[in-house]
Amino acid sequence: MMTSPAPAATRMIGVDVARFLAIIGMIAAHLIPIAGMIAEPGSFDEAAGKFTDTLTAGIAAPLFAVLGGVSTVLATRKLLAAGRTGAAIGAVAIRGGLLILIGLTLGIIETPVAIVLAYYGIAMLLIAPLVWARSWLLALIALVLTVGGGWLNAVYREGADTPYEGGQVNFDSFAQDPFAALRTLLLTGEYSALTWCAYLLFGVLIGRLLTGSARRGGLGRAAALLTAVGAVFAVAGQLVSNAVVATLGGVTDPALDWVSAPDRAEYVTQSTFGAPLSTQLWAQLVATPHSGSLIDIVRTAGIAAAVIGALVLLCDVARARGGRATPAPGPLLATVRAAGAAPLTIYTLHIIATGVLLQPALDSPDAFTGAGFDWWVAGVGAFALQLAGVLGIGALLAALGRRGPLEALVSGIVKLGIREGSAGRV
Repeated sequence: MMTSPAPAATRMIGVDVARFLAIIGMIAAHLIPIAGMIAEPGSFDEAAGKFTDTLTAGIAAPLFAVLGGVSTVLATRKLLAAGRTGAAIGAVAIRGGLLILIGLTLGIIETPVAIVLAYYGIAMLLIAPLVWARSWLLALIALVLTVGGGWLNAVYREGADTPYEGGQVNFDSFAQDPFAALRTLLLTGEYSALTWCAYLLFGVLIGRLLTGSARRGGLGRAAALLTAVGAVFAVAGQLVSNAVVATLGGVTDPALDWVSAPDRAEYVTQSTFGAPLSTQLWAQLVATPHSGSLIDIVRTAGIAAAVIGALVLLCDVARARGGRATPAPGPLLATVRAAGAAPLTIYTLHIIATGVLLQPALDSPDAFTGAGFDWWVAGVGAFALQLAGVLGIGALLAALGRRGPLEALVSGIVKLGIREGSAGRV
């Protein structure tokens, strides 16, 4: 029987490692496929691009979102245990507001990457009042958003004058048209908050399962259950999607009329822009990356649950031998853990790097010629370079025993806000 003696207050290494995978997954998705698009057919770069796209497209960002829900539980459990419900809600809301500000600031940078932080922050603001709610209510809301959110988004976009309003939102967007900017974050942008609220709520449920089980000494059983259930949903979602895609050649839908029958399978499995491709049922049953369709959320939330559960099993449960306290992580695990605990800092530096290196290369008239990109700009080499930087940051933070600078800043502001604004019990 697998149990964990770690107290509930102990930070779970597996959760930090999962954050690390989410961050490097997004970095890989931004750097490797774009080089593969212009590579010679049959080349290593083309194969690497296709492999990376399969492994990360529409998967890394949802994992990041689900982990945001887990982090919400870890950040508020002491406040809720102390009866400070208002302070817990305030802490999540302040954190969401700060993410919006950071995201809008990064949006000033010209970069090909659709920056997730403002969308993430809006979703966090929306779920903040629910941190006190019972798990059955959160599960019900998450289920409603999963089943109906994507369809609602598709219906809205089908009748809207501006069905897709881009990935970047910054201060200029709000200054020029605040309603359009808010609409982008909520519905018509690449990372619709309607979808991200579902991921965050699933993450809250996962966080409650893990922390509650750790407190009762049953972390191993909970992590194993999470891994198994997540894997079942991920596989089931993929199988349903494959079965529906195989029938699309005979589907009549204006959204598909311009795509030839042999090309439909490839078309519907490429990343889209935050909503299902159609209001018809088939679009809800295809796992189109970044669509927020029913099956897309089932598949990606399942993958996220399985990854988190498996890593908690490996990094927290398996390392606690014979009921003894979990030993300190070795240098490599400590480095990965520290990097995973600084996702905001690392993501921000990645966005800056793409603005400095990748965007000028894309603006060049020779960008999509046979010459390709310099190795440090895009492709496997660029990913390896940034991965080395991520590990370097992790090693430095681990050696100093410090948090990432942006994480420390956000945490400090949150603590100041809830101390001054919600000091009393609610």
